[in-house]
Amino acid sequence: MKTGRAELKRRARQALRGHYGTAIGGYLLYMVIYGLLFGAFEVALFVMLIAGGFVAGEGLFLSSSSFEEGMFIAVLIVILFLFIAMFLIIYMLMPGLIRLHMNICKGEPAAATDLFWGFRNKPGKFAGIALLLLLISILCSIPSTILSMARVLTPYKIFPVIFNSVYMLILWGISIYASLTFSMFLFILVEDREKGLIQALKESRDMMIGNRMRFLGLSLSFLGWICLGMMSFGIGMLWITPYMTCTTIYFYLDLQPQIETIPPQTAWNPYMEGYKETGREQVVEDMKQPLQ
Repeated sequence: MKTGRAELKRRARQALRGHYGTAIGGYLLYMVIYGLLFGAFEVALFVMLIAGGFVAGEGLFLSSSSFEEGMFIAVLIVILFLFIAMFLIIYMLMPGLIRLHMNICKGEPAAATDLFWGFRNKPGKFAGIALLLLLISILCSIPSTILSMARVLTPYKIFPVIFNSVYMLILWGISIYASLTFSMFLFILVEDREKGLIQALKESRDMMIGNRMRFLGLSLSFLGWICLGMMSFGIGMLWITPYMTCTTIYFYLDLQPQIETIPPQTAWNPYMEGYKETGREQVVEDMKQPLQ
């Protein structure tokens, strides 16, 4: 039986009692690292663009006898490398956030330093996933970029706008479907680090059959809380984000098949219907009895 939305949220609140400090500490640590990386990238980008001869705000390349074409390519490569490095680090913190909240939900020891769990457990796998997602996002943006350029370069501006709008709607629909279908794959990889990406994607797809709209409804039910968190200048999100994450983890745990086991003291008697609680000696005696 599928657990209701209210019960999943109740379990999340119950699990977070006495552990909100740990959850908030992990989230704050994530935001600090994110802010430092993003700030460092912006500073490096600004310095390199100035050194490369760009006018900030206009994006115009200035001819200079001291600036060679090789230097220009090198600047772009460094900028790209810094962006990829920043993306990798930020993404690899996400498994740690999930691990932190999963420990809380399962009643296991949890600490804010669990945020770095992804760097200690199969980091190559999570880095590969991050690069794959980055590559997919770049490939998906190529048609939109081409259409935007066509709008500027061609006199027929209405057609690129229409095509771009249709493409974005299609991409939006596919993204929603994919995010619902494969929403559990990272939870699967965090719970069992020995599993691979393909296996996790298949298991997530199987789990979400008949549960996509249920998960969508659960996610949308937090919109009011998110609005309140934003109205508090983001401070409220320190409490709302762990609440949402733990609720999602309980949703994931609820999707896992429940295995019914027979207690050790219960043995099956082939000569009687159902089960019979008895010892081994009595089972042997019952099996010696002739069929009625």
